[in-house]
Amino acid sequence: MKASVIHDFGTPSVFSYQDVATPDPTAGHVVVKVAACGLNRYDLYLRMGGITRDIKMPHVMGADITGTIAAIGEGVEGFSEGQRVIVAPGFPVDPNDWDHEPINQAPGYAVTGTHQWGGYAEYTRMPARFIIPDETGLPQDALATVPLCLTTAMHAVKTLGEVGERTRVFVQAGASGSGSMCIQVARALGAEVMTIVGSEPKVETARSVGADHVLRRGIDDQVQRVREWTDGAGVDVVIDNVGSEAFQANMESLRVGGIFVNFGLVSGYRTEFNLKNFFFSHHILKGSMMGTGQELAEGLVLLKSGKIKPVLDKTFPLQDAAAAHEYIESRQVRGNVVLIP
Repeated sequence: MKASVIHDFGTPSVFSYQDVATPDPTAGHVVVKVAACGLNRYDLYLRMGGITRDIKMPHVMGADITGTIAAIGEGVEGFSEGQRVIVAPGFPVDPNDWDHEPINQAPGYAVTGTHQWGGYAEYTRMPARFIIPDETGLPQDALATVPLCLTTAMHAVKTLGEVGERTRVFVQAGASGSGSMCIQVARALGAEVMTIVGSEPKVETARSVGADHVLRRGIDDQVQRVREWTDGAGVDVVIDNVGSEAFQANMESLRVGGIFVNFGLVSGYRTEFNLKNFFFSHHILKGSMMGTGQELAEGLVLLKSGKIKPVLDKTFPLQDAAAAHEYIESRQVRGNVVLIP
């Protein structure tokens, strides 16, 4: 089979489109014929060695995988060849951790395609336990934008952010894949949403997924606009995928007792922290990493009902993985990028 493979960490030029062995369906596993594989900013960090360097080379990455069952290993029941499926975007590498609750806090939990081969290939082998029947009816390229972002958004917005009816939420980077999904999940839960984006073309993207108010980074004063929107109180929840650059503004945007959820480090991971303001304001900081199978299942119900939708910006052929990574690095993306074998 063909795959876009990395043999070392570095720039997008490390990708090599080449022949590799097609995986066999070992016991307890299935082989999935990949229809599409979504890209996430996580992929960029992984390629650069920023996630971990404890990866055996050559390596095939890729977490957001949709496709069909190509072969079924011994002991696997409930699936049939040709069946449309979604691969869970994260699970513990060690089977001994598979029953850990919550699963995203298991010692061996990792994003799919980090330690085992992922979806930048024509076929991939995965534990049957982490294969989800695709009942969405959506085109598989559009669906490949969903699993990782949806799992992340459900965990960050619903579980950790405790968002519900009439909650006021501020979402960073509302035209990004994760940001646009967080906006949609918040709106589906009954919240009002303000967001901020980096360019004028991204304003319409954020509005199209339900943002009530869209600010421009570098033009609008986030804290001032939040205070105006909330009559001086601040928002109930901040959902942040940006990191250090936005940290202070995010903290100042919160109401007393507000919740700050972070799951991204695009602008860096170091910041100064004013403990006095933190405890006098009763603020709650929560770190969010992926989510559980149940959270993804709940999100897929929202997807199937049409309450949230995929935001597919652009597709690239599998052999153009380097170009796809360069496109994401350019920060032109409005939504998600997908590779097609």
